[in-house]
Amino acid sequence: MATATQIGNTQVLPLDKIRTNENQPRRTFYQDSLDELAASIKERGVLQPIVVRPLTGRHEGLFEIVMGERRFRASKLAGMETIPVLVKNLTDEEAAADSLLENLQREDMNPIERSRAMQALLQFMSYDRVAKTLGVSETTIRRGLELLELPLAIQQELIARPGAGEGAFVEGHARVLLAMNDDAQSQMRLAQKVKQEKLNVADLTKIVDAVRQFPQRKEAFLRVPVAVTEQILKSLGAREERKRPYKAVTADSHLKSLEKSAGGFGEMLDDRIGEFLSAEQMNQLLATTAELCRELESFNMKLRESLANKDFGFREVYIHCPLCGRVELIGSLRCSVCWTILRRCYDCGNYDRAYEKCGIIGTKIFIAEAENPKDYSKSYKCPMYKPKFEAQAVKLRMVG
Repeated sequence: MATATQIGNTQVLPLDKIRTNENQPRRTFYQDSLDELAASIKERGVLQPIVVRPLTGRHEGLFEIVMGERRFRASKLAGMETIPVLVKNLTDEEAAADSLLENLQREDMNPIERSRAMQALLQFMSYDRVAKTLGVSETTIRRGLELLELPLAIQQELIARPGAGEGAFVEGHARVLLAMNDDAQSQMRLAQKVKQEKLNVADLTKIVDAVRQFPQRKEAFLRVPVAVTEQILKSLGAREERKRPYKAVTADSHLKSLEKSAGGFGEMLDDRIGEFLSAEQMNQLLATTAELCRELESFNMKLRESLANKDFGFREVYIHCPLCGRVELIGSLRCSVCWTILRRCYDCGNYDRAYEKCGIIGTKIFIAEAENPKDYSKSYKCPMYKPKFEAQAVKLRMVG
């Protein structure tokens, strides 16, 4: 059996005389990393001694690792019999503090182990002292401890490395899931979703916010891609917005947005699309447009009711703009596209072109004014206006 030898301040101890620390904060040792270190130790030996302390009582003659358990494990894998050590006489508290601090300074320590280490330090140090010792703020410590409030299954996801083809589940993801600590099953499904769909933290935040805002749609949000979640949220948000008191100041901008969207949608209505879609795709498209028709008809009926309440002479009469040809209601007064005055005596069935006068009231109206009226012309808001030609307006009908 190998015995201890002294090399300067460093001793060489047999591996079988060394015990690991059961309270070691670092619990995760990745096998591939240990294999790499073992190969290096075989070739070059252990370059930095580990730190141990002598045990007493029934374990007298043995030593406990304070710092360097990874090097100890790799040395065993490499088939070594001894390892260089620094022996320090430390109390339990000193050994724990040194071990924790050494691990906290390692860049490859995962967030959960780091949080557990800080939690252990707080057993014999104040928040202020731990913060100064680690060189961090107390807020950083408290944020670290928040991770330990997550279910153990989620903590394990944060520790584990991603599998082949999976995205990484990182600390930012875990923090987002803190908001769902009351629903561990959904938390786990979301953690798996992050890895399978390679979601970033912002994507996960959208989904969690959606689940919390619309819990009745939770199952949909857990299943569909984040892009579909955004579409569902947009639709639900619009419905929720309709329930709130309407602000009059938004009406003008709302009108402009509606007209712009309607124009763009109209330009896309090319029925040749059916020649290039599958039956399934055409079914989906028809369901979409039919739903839009139902919503538009409901919207139009409410507009008609509002118009009837505001304008007791309201007539739903459609006419063509004489300049650009857009179909408008005569109550619009001007074309919403080119701003041309809509009611021209020249287009009115009551206008006598031969005598250049109104056939109802007999007022003289010259051809020049009849063709190009101004907002002070009699035709501008004339209640007797009677269009000569019926406009080819599309009137939506409810789909049964």
